[in-house]
Amino acid sequence: MSPTGRRILSIALVALIASGLVVPGALSVSAASTKTIVLTIDSTVATMAGSPVNLDAAPFMVSGRTMLPIRFVAEAVGAGVSYRTKANGSVSQVSLGLPDSPATLKTVTLSLDSTTATVDGQAVTLDTTPVIRQGRTFLPIRFIAEQLGAKVTWVADPSTGRTRTVTIVLPVINVQVPTQMSGAGATFPLPLYTKMFDVYNSSTGTRVNYQGIGSGGGIKALTDKTVDFGASDAFLTVAETASMGAPVLHIPTCVGAVVLTYNLDGNPTLRFDAKTVSDIYMGTITRWNDSRIAALNPGITLPDQAITTVHRSDGSGTTSIFTNYLSMAVATWKSKVGAGKSLSWPVGLGGKGNDGVAGLVSQNKGAIGYVELVYAISSKLSYATMRNSTGNFIVASLSSSGRAAQIQLPDDLKVLLMNTSDAQAYPIAAFTWLLVYREQKYAGRTLGQAIALKRLLNWTLTTAQSVNEGLGYGKLPATAVAKAQVLVESMTYGGAPIPD
Repeated sequence: MSPTGRRILSIALVALIASGLVVPGALSVSAASTKTIVLTIDSTVATMAGSPVNLDAAPFMVSGRTMLPIRFVAEAVGAGVSYRTKANGSVSQVSLGLPDSPATLKTVTLSLDSTTATVDGQAVTLDTTPVIRQGRTFLPIRFIAEQLGAKVTWVADPSTGRTRTVTIVLPVINVQVPTQMSGAGATFPLPLYTKMFDVYNSSTGTRVNYQGIGSGGGIKALTDKTVDFGASDAFLTVAETASMGAPVLHIPTCVGAVVLTYNLDGNPTLRFDAKTVSDIYMGTITRWNDSRIAALNPGITLPDQAITTVHRSDGSGTTSIFTNYLSMAVATWKSKVGAGKSLSWPVGLGGKGNDGVAGLVSQNKGAIGYVELVYAISSKLSYATMRNSTGNFIVASLSSSGRAAQIQLPDDLKVLLMNTSDAQAYPIAAFTWLLVYREQKYAGRTLGQAIALKRLLNWTLTTAQSVNEGLGYGKLPATAVAKAQVLVESMTYGGAPIPD
């Protein structure tokens, strides 16, 4: 592996024990491969390798036991962490992924109301239970010490005899994190991903090679395990899920709009409703001056010209969005044509990718096609105003497509946003998703690859959202971001939570 092909992530393993105690089986390290952390009881200021760091909560003593905030373990020491909550939202269980070699994680699971924990599936007994204080979770230092082995010394306040500081000497393991990743799939968000991943490369040094081959191709690539992630504008079907062989997470990146674009002299701004669009694509409306189109567009002179419909020729999430919209709104379409990424089209020409459809529309007078909004704008094509479920005619925009996502979202974020009841929502809007396996230890994947993927996903949900609107894609609503972050945190490597 070339030095330029990998970045070294130093992940400190947490293992805190009584001063000088050596735990059987613990990793043997030299002074050169350790990190020293000094914590002050009841203070959020600590030092790591001589530099000050801030904790989100202060360590404290309870019944003679030192309790460490779990976020410090996760962020400063380098452990993966995930939570299980009760129906009321309170934490009931905490799982840690502690690196114990450059390639493996140790899985530690603790219950908030028990002194029994599991380490790699084996039951162990704690000397005290984990604690929740002011919404923060704290773990007993001695428990982690007994599992991995490090050196801990306590210094007491001479005036009180109580512990004042704790010094922890941690063994450090170097996990190699790749600086190249690959993904493939949807063309719907291709302009967005091109920009996003360019920004990611500039800011992190990690290159993401994304190929816009259509949602169907991206799903196949992930199924074949030839990419780090797939991308789709349609969530997996039952059959596709079964083919994956393991649970797949759907991580949304933006809200987008599919528009009806057309090539007519004068570039008139037309109005359509779902029934008229359905009739056009079923071949029952064949000319632009048909009375049903004219009724929706009073005052516009429509040409006596044949309509050429253009659809996708490849497996397409954009097709899934468009045809699910028609199936929701028009019973005849649902029964005779249906919805999906690939269909048997009654009439029309097929183009590969959003750019292929936009190209065919541009090249053929009288043509109409469906594309993501950005493609219509970049091709300088007119696109229709659509009647939504409340009867209002809505122009596709960041605002109107974003309103479609202001609904109650399921935890798995597999949801259709088309034809919502919001009076100001554009009716053909949708999430687009990155698809990843929840369990990342498969097909020879390394721990470093899992860490790299998790970092990328968290970045797309946070920093990268600032890229969306400048390219014509809507930002994710806060509720979607929060639910997606929970999904990312559920990813595991060998059953253990993946470090950040």
